[in-house]
Amino acid sequence: MAKKQFVDKDGRKFVEVTPWYKQWWVWVMAVVAIIVIIGLLGGRKSSSKDNLDDTASATAHTTTKNEKGSAAKPKTKKSAASTITVDDNHYDVLAKKTYRANYTDSSWSAAKVKVDKVTVYKLAKAYKYNSTDDGKFDITGYVRLHVIISPTRDIDAYATQGTVVYSNGEQHDCDTMEDWDGEIARGATKAGDVTLPIEQLANINSLKTLRFKFDTDYETDNDDDENSDHTYDFTLNLNK
Repeated sequence: MAKKQFVDKDGRKFVEVTPWYKQWWVWVMAVVAIIVIIGLLGGRKSSSKDNLDDTASATAHTTTKNEKGSAAKPKTKKSAASTITVDDNHYDVLAKKTYRANYTDSSWSAAKVKVDKVTVYKLAKAYKYNSTDDGKFDITGYVRLHVIISPTRDIDAYATQGTVVYSNGEQHDCDTMEDWDGEIARGATKAGDVTLPIEQLANINSLKTLRFKFDTDYETDNDDDENSDHTYDFTLNLNK
């Protein structure tokens, strides 16, 4: 666009000057500046949003021994048949076999006796056994009976002082410190183990039978009562 010219009264010519704020380039620069500012603000918001999206929650726990490197090494558990304890003495066991028994003896009216388990232990080696009556001798195994006594009147029972006879011909008295029996009142039930030695046990299947007997009694003022004393005598078959 051509610039306007003016002539004054003296004949001098003047050119109209456009104010700066009306210059086209000024507006172009203003628009560019606005676009740049909007872009910067938008970039900041986007960057802030992106950072927020990248933020994740964190959980915490007490530092474990494994993480500290101080965890103890797991202990190797021994087999349940690794030892047998008799009178505070520990015997290494090579093998054991448990027989579930279902024997009940009600032959004496004053009590009922049950045997619900028989366990045969083959020892890892021969051990010296100190018997009160027979002195010291080598044993290679143990037999443990679980006996339950339920009286119908006050009695004395001595299962832990019983005698065993094995199918191999050995006979042994119970000679341990087991003493869960003795005086048993009417209506009460006592149960416990009776542990007996065996000299010659080739393996846990060697025994075929065992005969066990023990004494019981009760007090009475009747001199004619012939039932006050009783000996339990039973044989258990050990099936494979």
